[in-house]
This record gives sequence, C-alpha cells and structure tokens, in this order.
Amino acid sequence: MAAPFVAWLLYKGSFRTALFVLVLAGVSDWLDGYAARKLGMSNRIGIILDPLADKVLMVVAFVSMGLLRLIPLWLFALVVVRDLVIVTGALLLRMLRNRREFVPSALGKVSTFFQIVLAVLALLYAAFPYETIEWLKVTGVILTAIFTLLSGLDYVRQGIEMARLPPVERN
Repeated sequence: MAAPFVAWLLYKGSFRTALFVLVLAGVSDWLDGYAARKLGMSNRIGIILDPLADKVLMVVAFVSMGLLRLIPLWLFALVVVRDLVIVTGALLLRMLRNRREFVPSALGKVSTFFQIVLAVLALLYAAFPYETIEWLKVTGVILTAIFTLLSGLDYVRQGIEMARLPPVERN
C-alpha cells in the first residue's frame, strides 16, 4: 500500500518522489483493475478492497497536502466533510433501513477524477513550481471544489430518497 509511503515522502518534502509514487500507484491500480476485468478474475473481496485502498490513498494524500498547504485548507475541509457525510449517511441507512447497496453516482466519479487530477497537479507544482503548472493547479482546485460540492449534495439527495423507502427485510 502506497499511502503511508506517500505521506512520509510529503512530510520529508520529497515532492518529486511522492509524485512519482502517486502516479505509479495510480497506473498500477488501473492496470490491475483492467487485467482483473479482462481476465474475469474479479472477486467480492477485490471489489471491496480495491476502491477502499484507492480511497485511503486519496484521503492520506489530501490530508498530507492540506496540512502542508499544498492545497487550500477550505478545499481539504470540503473533501473531508463530504466523505464523512457520505459514510455517516451510508451507516445510518444500513443501521436504520437495512440498506446495503450503494452505487457510486456519476457526479461522485467526476468528483473523484478531479480530486485525483488535483492531487497530481498539486504535487507537480510542489515539485516543479512553474507558472503554467500553478494555473493548472488553480483550475484543478476550482473544478474539484465544484464537483465535490455537487456530488456531496447529490449523495445527500439520494440518501434522503433511500431513507423515505420502507426498511429492507433482514435475513
């Protein structure tokens, strides 16, 4: 798992190496998922653990970059609060309504995409502080904020709709 290594590299100020490890982790994750789908080797544990590992890496990267001020603190807070709202809502729906199926929304996927792009751009700018990269990073901040907010609102809307449905019978 690359998350602790990326956090350590960021803490040490090794931004180029952290960027390399983050990109390498992303590419290897994509190749692994692609191969598993093409070869029909997906299993229930992999379907759960793979996105969980991806989320841990993103959370660790965002926490580290937020604390180091590589991304704005308000954006870091927005991303963390959105994720906490989603997890809390999912847990409440599971406990109170026995709802267990949660499908990622299109807006959620777009938000995750921009969070990943921003993480790469923030590290790219930290490693190579050129004006063009800074402009790309600022654009990434804006798009990440917009889609994080929109997806968070969409998940809250979906959660409210699910909460209004009758509870699922327990087995």
